[in-house]
Amino acid sequence: MKTGLRDEGANKIMDGLKNDISNFYTFLTAYSGKQKKTLSFFSDSWADFEQWKTIAKSHLFKLLNYFPEPAPLDAKVLNVFEKADFIQEEIEFSTAKNVRVRGTLLIPRGNGKTFPAIIGIHDHGGFYYLGREKIIAQEEESDLLKNFKKTYYGGRSWANEMVKKGYIVLSIDGFYFGSRKLDINHLTDEALENCPYKLNGLTPGTDEYINTYNKMCGYFESLLVKHIFISGTTWPGILFHDDRACVDYLYTRKEVDIERIGCCGLSIGGFRAAHLAALDSRIKCTVVAGWMTSYHSLQWNRLRNHTYMVYIPNLTSSLDLPDVVTLTAPNPLFIQQCSEDHLFHLDGMHEANAQIEKVYQRLGHSGKLKSQFYSNPHEFNVNMQEDAFSWFDQWMK
Repeated sequence: MKTGLRDEGANKIMDGLKNDISNFYTFLTAYSGKQKKTLSFFSDSWADFEQWKTIAKSHLFKLLNYFPEPAPLDAKVLNVFEKADFIQEEIEFSTAKNVRVRGTLLIPRGNGKTFPAIIGIHDHGGFYYLGREKIIAQEEESDLLKNFKKTYYGGRSWANEMVKKGYIVLSIDGFYFGSRKLDINHLTDEALENCPYKLNGLTPGTDEYINTYNKMCGYFESLLVKHIFISGTTWPGILFHDDRACVDYLYTRKEVDIERIGCCGLSIGGFRAAHLAALDSRIKCTVVAGWMTSYHSLQWNRLRNHTYMVYIPNLTSSLDLPDVVTLTAPNPLFIQQCSEDHLFHLDGMHEANAQIEKVYQRLGHSGKLKSQFYSNPHEFNVNMQEDAFSWFDQWMK
């Protein structure tokens, strides 16, 4: 499908304007334009939606190519904090053999009641030192963390806001963040010497240390992704597998109404939420904040802004992002776009929304899809959060 944005990009190159990849832009976009997206629901070969979902989902799992040796959850509660109106549990469980993840579970007080549950997925934000702490309130928060929350979350810990509204919230540390971050003590001397960011002389835990550490992690992303690919798997495959294990864990908790499980996240958290809903039918309602576009629209000077964590090799030869997202249809889906978002072109965001809307319309469930633009940069601010909470209330209470 041709778009004005792709044509505009080609025209800019021909007019002598510069592109991030210079003369290689026209070569690669020409090849990209030949991709037929044969597994898109709107290609000529698909008439039955459920048949399409089965085949497209199976294809996506193959592309993600992460099939670790399974293991029992073996979940453990590491600590319990009694709060005024909820209980906070620090937990860990296995997502595969020899893979343990840590998380936080927030549970409203309810005398034996069951509650709807939300898997709260933290962002990337270049802040690798912390994971779930970015969306869950801490007893003591550094100025660095407070300012981060102010920039991206309106100064709030949105997971705590949700538990106040009667939702269980589970959040784990994503691969390469927080408790699963890069252990610099096991890097080779050569790797440390080549890295332009140095921790020597800095006091661990200080803002200066954490800022420098975050830059180091950004530097090593490109090396880690090489190892992930050469190991025969993908970074999104690892992330999505662990997110699906969160649903497994919630199924073991007597406090959870398993028919009312949703997910929500900003940025790569939105990316993960979209794919969790697409790959796991146990997710009944989703909010994707600050992450929706057509992939080809990123080729005009937007890929520079993105992490290596989101790339699924060969996906775009068969599916675009909006195709993947519609695997959750007809379940309720709320897409929150930021009109001043530096990560995406507006045309690409509108194009993706239009594709998703067509699917929900064809299924006769237009009311279960909501897409809204907010006049702000890349963030999940208080206004967006309140709209998200209302969406969950509409469909899960």
